[in-house]
Amino acid sequence: MATEAISKIKEAENTAAAILEKAIESSKSVIKNAEIQGESQYDSLVNKAEEEAKTIKENATLEGRVKTEPIIRLGDEQISKIINIDQDKFNSAVNLVIERIVNFNGNS
Repeated sequence: MATEAISKIKEAENTAAAILEKAIESSKSVIKNAEIQGESQYDSLVNKAEEEAKTIKENATLEGRVKTEPIIRLGDEQISKIINIDQDKFNSAVNLVIERIVNFNGNS
């Protein structure tokens, strides 16, 4: 009877060890799968954030171009007017500046 009890105890210990080993292997598998899923979700979130950032940047760039286009056009028109000034007006302005310089220096 004692040998039979010892035999059953050893059998129970062996069964418990096998169950423990399976549980450890199962936990390793669960941890590994969780790591893989976590990395996959992380990559997905990063990709989504990058796409959203790209879209926001493109929209901001487009909005900036729309808002600055009239200002640039106006500036180009003003530059064109300055570059293409009538020669008589240019000479008149030069003479006016010279006259003011002479008058200013003459009154010193």
